[in-house]
Amino acid sequence: MEDEEVPPSQPYLWAAAFRRQGGRLGDWGVQLEWYDPEEGAWVWVARYDTAGGRPHRDRNRIAAHEPVPLPQDPAQALKAAQMDLRTRLEEYIEAYRAAKAQGRQGW
Repeated sequence: MEDEEVPPSQPYLWAAAFRRQGGRLGDWGVQLEWYDPEEGAWVWVARYDTAGGRPHRDRNRIAAHEPVPLPQDPAQALKAAQMDLRTRLEEYIEAYRAAKAQGRQGW
């Protein structure tokens, strides 16, 4: 019997990672992933992280290191990033799908 990947009941998920420095939040990242039925796999669609020393947003197939207005406090910035991904998830997924349909390459 061949193994088949069963599409998920919920076509999106969240991934998050953070590191504490002393008693404070240091580097962090949070990303929205979507199950792409054409690929038969999970792909990352949008993420916020602190790579490069400043919080920013990356959108797969669309833009890397987009500057975004986030609170200066790392914990508040992480919360704001999570909220943005949750409230705009359909917008981000549709933008990813449109960019893919236009032939833009992912990274």
